Amino acid sequence: MGSTSIKSVKARQILDAKGKPMLEVDVVTAGDILGRGSAPSGVSAGEHEAYVLRDKDPKWYDGLSVYKAADIVHKTIAPKLKGMDVMDQAAIDKTMIDLDGTPNKSRLGGNTLCSVSLACIRAAANTENLPLYRYLNPTEVKTIPFPTVNCISGGSYQKGSMPFQECTVVPYKAKSIKEAVHIMYQMFKLTPDVIKDYMHGEAPKPGSLTGWQSPSQDPTVAFDIMYEAARRIGAEDKIAFAADVAASEFYDKEKGTYDFIGENVDADALLGFLKDLTTKYPFLYIEDPLEENDWGGWKKAAKMLNRTMLVGDDLTVTNIEMLKKAAKMKVCEAFIFKPNQVGTMTESREAIEYAQSKGIAAIPSVRAGGCTDDPIFDFAVAYGCCATKQGPPKNGERVYGINFLTRVEDEHPKAKPYDFTPHIKF
Repeated sequence: MGSTSIKSVKARQILDAKGKPMLEVDVVTAGDILGRGSAPSGVSAGEHEAYVLRDKDPKWYDGLSVYKAADIVHKTIAPKLKGMDVMDQAAIDKTMIDLDGTPNKSRLGGNTLCSVSLACIRAAANTENLPLYRYLNPTEVKTIPFPTVNCISGGSYQKGSMPFQECTVVPYKAKSIKEAVHIMYQMFKLTPDVIKDYMHGEAPKPGSLTGWQSPSQDPTVAFDIMYEAARRIGAEDKIAFAADVAASEFYDKEKGTYDFIGENVDADALLGFLKDLTTKYPFLYIEDPLEENDWGGWKKAAKMLNRTMLVGDDLTVTNIEMLKKAAKMKVCEAFIFKPNQVGTMTESREAIEYAQSKGIAAIPSVRAGGCTDDPIFDFAVAYGCCATKQGPPKNGERVYGINFLTRVEDEHPKAKPYDFTPHIKF
């Protein structure tokens, strides 16, 4: 047995950033190198994502516990992986995918496979005494993604408030990550003051996750508030906006319409609203403007929303087959990268490499039920991504990502923030 062969695989239940159960896996090599991994989960999840296996026992954590997943690791996965080489990630992941044998990882659980897969690749990186991003890409770091700040939240994060899930600021003209983080700090700190002014002195309400609650159901008001905050700090020329519409969350399948600001509207009306919004303000990208199965509607959106990039999340779910379809139909210019959506590190790497080969940018993102050491930031740096979705400077799992990018800039002083120029349409 070589020193990089797997000696043990152990799993346990821990809690994620929202206090819900999450699987954690330790992989230890014969050389006594530890790799640890956890798969986060989303509040808003596309129907084509890898299956999240939970116990569904109402007596334990409202049915959300993952003890069955831990048991699967010990009884089904570990015996197959023991003795395998952590340096051969593709073989490890193929073994688990074959063991599962389902299209969406529903037998063993996408969260199970993702946690084990991440633990293995971290063990490999630790064997080489490298941070994961250097293990993924050993070449010199030249580009650092911009962190983005989700100032105002709605959608599934804040039911009944505003249909859009995230209203986001991208400090894309900052000269450094240091400056970008300062703009984020100022924006998030000042946003509640602007909300208070809009509400004529009424105190703003914090959202259930990280952003502030919108004081209006109209998303335009949220961006008005954020633009005013940017103006007050003198950064209106350094920022642009992004929106996660998450349209599938307010789509009525039976009616074929969207429940939008108290009305049932069709796709054309929703796209018309978005077009007006992108005419009023500079938008770098809009995520999931229509529901995840309306490929024809996305084709129309790509023509109508010509002042911004379209980004797929529920549409593409970090799945290479979905990305191939998106590339062929030319419906989006970027996708949200979330390894847990597809299940393994190998599939994640294949997805991001394929997308970039077709000119589709990747925007790595944390999940609502996140972990405090999310690997998406390693992927973001390793693959020269344009931005990361980690939320505002609030809560440890969000701050981790901001600090990660700050640290990379300090350790690689020649690296520059991503140049958004090729993507700007406004």
